[in-house]
Amino acid sequence: MSSGLLSNALSGLNAANTALSVSGNNVANSATEGYSRQAIQLATAPGHLNGVAVSNVDRVVNSFYNDDIWRTSSDLAFYNGLQSYLGYAEELMGTSSLNFNDAISQVTGALNSALAQPESRAYRQEVLSSADALVNKMSQINGALADQRGKLSKEMTQTASSISYSLRKLADYNDRIALAVAKGEPTAELEDNRELLVTQLSSYIGIATTNHEDGTLDISTVNGAPLLIGTKAADLAVNGTDVSLTLGKQVFRLTDNIGGSMGGLIAADTEVLQPTVASLNNILSQLSDNVNGVLAQGFDLNGNPGTPLFSYDANDPLGTFAVSDSVTIDSLAFIGGKDDGSGNWVAAGGIGDNSNIANLIDVFDNQSGDYSLLIGRLASKSNENQSSVTTAQSLNDNAVQTRDNLSGVNLDEEASNILYYQQMYQANAKVISTADQTFQTLLAMF
Repeated sequence: MSSGLLSNALSGLNAANTALSVSGNNVANSATEGYSRQAIQLATAPGHLNGVAVSNVDRVVNSFYNDDIWRTSSDLAFYNGLQSYLGYAEELMGTSSLNFNDAISQVTGALNSALAQPESRAYRQEVLSSADALVNKMSQINGALADQRGKLSKEMTQTASSISYSLRKLADYNDRIALAVAKGEPTAELEDNRELLVTQLSSYIGIATTNHEDGTLDISTVNGAPLLIGTKAADLAVNGTDVSLTLGKQVFRLTDNIGGSMGGLIAADTEVLQPTVASLNNILSQLSDNVNGVLAQGFDLNGNPGTPLFSYDANDPLGTFAVSDSVTIDSLAFIGGKDDGSGNWVAAGGIGDNSNIANLIDVFDNQSGDYSLLIGRLASKSNENQSSVTTAQSLNDNAVQTRDNLSGVNLDEEASNILYYQQMYQANAKVISTADQTFQTLLAMF
């Protein structure tokens, strides 16, 4: 009987000691980023009245909670990555110093002034100067947008480098965890560090994960492109604003639906910068064609048909928009034209005729609508995206809180556990003392 008591008490003593070590480790790591608390699992030892056994020491985690953190982290980073460029484009297009509509108003103002004296060189110079001002504003907008695309490419390159580095580190953790599992060694610290790294990765790019029995973790993008398979990590590369992923001989082109900050940066290019440039290209080419078309129907001070006011390259209207080299003060075709009845287009009046100025004013007045629509679209998308940022932040905070409620260290709970296992330790020590006294009493009887 004494032998059984000693055996039972000793197993309880060892279990209590292990439990105290686990709780002590939890308390020590309560402020460690990414640490998941551990819990001891006890089971009745095999056989009859053989005491207790420590069956396992588990990390207290829930894969669904982690998935929720990674998903919301990816969403938040996507909207934040997009917002910086979206907000800039909105501000750039709407600023008064570079506003297209304001510049158009200056041109129409100069044309209205010229109505009184269409032959006045001063008024004609004012029209050319206002046209130059319009061109300069568009040139500044083009330069600002080009700078944004350059900045975007650099940020994409840095993000791609961070993703590639994280994947290589994760491949190393997979290797170390698989080796530890094979040897039966503890993996809690390695798994904590790996999960922390996966959380960081999820802010760069949306991910899906698959766990394997050997402890390894495979990772892919949300649309299935492989990022990590066992110990093989993909590599990301950026060319301009095109992003590609390579794993082995497989190459995948990434689009904005990959999520994370990389997805947000791609969306900034495809949904903000490129469409903005395309809209401005259309606005300027249409303006140039319409204005030049009206001038072609008029006549200048020398009685010659009008020459173009604006020029541009059809492949890059915004980047090449300019006042034509051929236009001069005298060549502005303010004099209207008419059919002389014989099919010939001739001047409608002398140098004091202003009928073509009215046509030019109509053309310029009709150009402001598309630019206003562009600003409106940017403002609407910016407001919508800011709302998405707020929602994503709230969802991510809730996901982190839910995970921490389960996996984080609660010092009050650990203090209670330490007191409980301390009492368990003392009780088993008392059993050992009692068993020893019983044994000594039995010896004294012989």
